[in-house]
Amino acid sequence: MSMTEGDKAICRDIAREIIQQVLKEHIASCPHGRLIYASKWLLTGMCAGSGLAGGGLATIAIKLFAGL
Repeated sequence: MSMTEGDKAICRDIAREIIQQVLKEHIASCPHGRLIYASKWLLTGMCAGSGLAGGGLATIAIKLFAGL
């Protein structure tokens, strides 16, 4: 007995729901994902901070050398 299109659609919906639940649980409990998420924000902060610090130092250097 083969599956009808309606049966296949029901199986597809069930599988989709199971996959969504498994992914939610995995994302919530995976230590690697948490580490990557934390390191991404750390790296973003370091890039933004170095850009601000570098721009500030460049401004100070220009003001110092412009006065000489």
